[in-house]
Amino acid sequence: EVNKPIGFDTYASVQTRRQETDIEFIKQHGLGVMAYKTTGDYSTTGAKEEFMKTQRVTWDKTNSKWEYSPVKFWPAGTDEKVSFFAYAPYTYGGPTYNTTLTSADASNNPKVNLTLQTFQYYLHDLVVSNPDDATNGTMNMSSGTVNFKFQHPLTRVAMEAKTGTDISKNTDTKVFITGVSLIHNNILNSKGTLDMKTLTWADNKTDYIKSPYVLQAFSDTTPDCGCLNLTKANFAGYKELSLDISAGGTNTTSLFIKSVGKDFYLFLLPVNNGTGTANAGDVKIKIAYDIVNWTSTTTH
Repeated sequence: EVNKPIGFDTYASVQTRRQETDIEFIKQHGLGVMAYKTTGDYSTTGAKEEFMKTQRVTWDKTNSKWEYSPVKFWPAGTDEKVSFFAYAPYTYGGPTYNTTLTSADASNNPKVNLTLQTFQYYLHDLVVSNPDDATNGTMNMSSGTVNFKFQHPLTRVAMEAKTGTDISKNTDTKVFITGVSLIHNNILNSKGTLDMKTLTWADNKTDYIKSPYVLQAFSDTTPDCGCLNLTKANFAGYKELSLDISAGGTNTTSLFIKSVGKDFYLFLLPVNNGTGTANAGDVKIKIAYDIVNWTSTTTH
């Protein structure tokens, strides 16, 4: 009897979430697979044979199926099993995402190593398969289709603002946000290592983003930069690079740009404890703004 080839399928376990990584995004950029053959069930501290190493899997939209090369086949041994771990988008060694993979060994699970991008526009979403989800077909397999159910392991940050009082009908006064910074005391990491089996981040007490961490303005001419939706104002001679939040009234205004027509988010490494930040004020947001009063068409 000829061994059957191994096939893949995917689905997302959370809402569509820069641009969130959803199934359509994964189909555009591909996913990566780490797989290990074991005698009997997979164990973190057990012997494993590397079966796939950062194998790229791509979507064939013509035939509506996932494909990869060279094709692997299910093992023939009675007690031989294969366990699969996936991540997306496929970024192994890529310059945009700063993501690398560490293979499993006899004492460790496979790991994703992530370094936050310098340019905030590329602080991307990452998804990994959940190996312990009951609906997944990824662990201790010897036949069938491998079904990856993805989860988002990063912290998603959105920022919105509004005036405390509705001044949307006051044509003589406007409020402009000119800058935003994150302030923390060795709380927000710049590097992280995610265990692909337990889906937990390793403790990191050495690598942190700067504090204050200044959010940069996005620019059409240099998109490899920031995320703030700041443009040059034109109100009574006030021409600062800023965001007018006056017109929203009681509605909030997003401080971030749109990315390919979708809401933009910052994706940061989670704070490494069970409840998030331990104390009020561990992470603060500093907002700089101008309240501008009209005097004439050219003075304020």
